[in-house]
Amino acid sequence: MNFVFVGTSAGARGTETHLVSMVRALAQADHQVATVARPNSFISRELMASGLPVEPGIFRNAADVRGVRGVLRASRRVRPDWLVGSFGHEYWPLLTLGRLTGTRVALFRHLNSRLKPASRVLLPRWADRFIAVSESMRADLVRQGVAPERIQLLYNPLDVEHFRPDASLRTKTRQALGIGETEVLVGFAGALKREKGAFSLVQSFNQAMAQRPALRALWVGEETAHARLRESISPELQARHLLRGWTRDMRPLYAAMDAVAVPSEWMEPFGRVSIEAQACGVPVLASRIGGLPETLSDSESGWLIAPGDVAAWRDALTAFCDLPPARRKEMGTAGTRFVRERFSLERIAAEFITMLESPTLTLLPR
Repeated sequence: MNFVFVGTSAGARGTETHLVSMVRALAQADHQVATVARPNSFISRELMASGLPVEPGIFRNAADVRGVRGVLRASRRVRPDWLVGSFGHEYWPLLTLGRLTGTRVALFRHLNSRLKPASRVLLPRWADRFIAVSESMRADLVRQGVAPERIQLLYNPLDVEHFRPDASLRTKTRQALGIGETEVLVGFAGALKREKGAFSLVQSFNQAMAQRPALRALWVGEETAHARLRESISPELQARHLLRGWTRDMRPLYAAMDAVAVPSEWMEPFGRVSIEAQACGVPVLASRIGGLPETLSDSESGWLIAPGDVAAWRDALTAFCDLPPARRKEMGTAGTRFVRERFSLERIAAEFITMLESPTLTLLPR
């Protein structure tokens, strides 16, 4: 098949990473793919570094001719069977261009924000495929009034050859961070905001660290929030917390961790940090909310914990510290297997093609 993906966002978070991963996966499966992306954006840089064709374009709104021209140029390049969009402000221009050019349109829904009343009815009907990235998100769309038979499910893909366990990298990074062999390092990677559970997690660490001297914390997030986070850490525990800014390559930091905490307090659509960490052999402690429970095998590759419950998270941190190293390793191995079987690029790309080729709008079996 031939595709034109459209992603003119300036960001570099989950939705942008999803688009890049899908394009790479389809290209590796010998499909022809071109992408319309904002110049010098994360999407543009990542795809061009992979040698994949990118046309410049921006959709500031539905009538932005810069985006329209980009889609038309990309369409002349690959003559697409499908136009694929992932960002809400690009839905309507893609549907319009699809109608004008006779090209089918697939739209991914990545956010749990409410659709406008007209969009709830028209988007899923006018798009040839309307795709949620988790069962939780699909259920939320149904609650909003979207017809369930119009929504399909396709999880986010992950390059499991890129994210994988690496014992030598673990040793090297822990030495660089000053983490001892018997210390238990629990990491957080994400926006340092209340809705992501960062400040509730700090309180849990304050209590758990008082009980478990081996417990350490590693925070990866925007440096502008580091000072505020530091203010929430008990003064006597400051030295046991390491704060780092965003990094393009999380693999060394994942390798150093004994567990990753994903303590979100809002309806996460999915949970990319969860699957990245597990692919690297790291158990995950995650909130039982939104799409997060779908990203791990509870009690096998990680634990699900009540969101925002400081005492429950404290108990989970102390209980994880008390696990024998062999048990923590078993959990990590289970996570790697779980992610490889469920979220690999090859599997998700194949499911996407099957979905597009299907004459009916039924959900794919999991």
